[in-house]
Amino acid sequence: MLDYLKRELGADQSVADAWCRHWIGEGLAACEGLLAREPERDFAFGDTPGLAEICLIPQLFSADRFGVDTTGLARLRRLRAACEALPAFADAHPARQPDTEAA
Repeated sequence: MLDYLKRELGADQSVADAWCRHWIGEGLAACEGLLAREPERDFAFGDTPGLAEICLIPQLFSADRFGVDTTGLARLRRLRAACEALPAFADAHPARQPDTEAA
């Protein structure tokens, strides 16, 4: 996606980062709104993680990567903490992958 923004649309890195920040932030805010309609639970729609968490956790990682302010996303932050406490999610974190970018 970033390569496309740069190559096809002529965006420099700062523009591509701003584009990602905007759309990741919009998507996460919409998800927070959906979760606000649900009862408080550790996970989005029940007592165990499901497809929502599998999709949301990488987006929350991307939010960190691009500097999205998540302070107003309390439900998502709690959901993330619950997921990251589970070995499967901890093991899948991008920083723990053999092809991770060096910091």
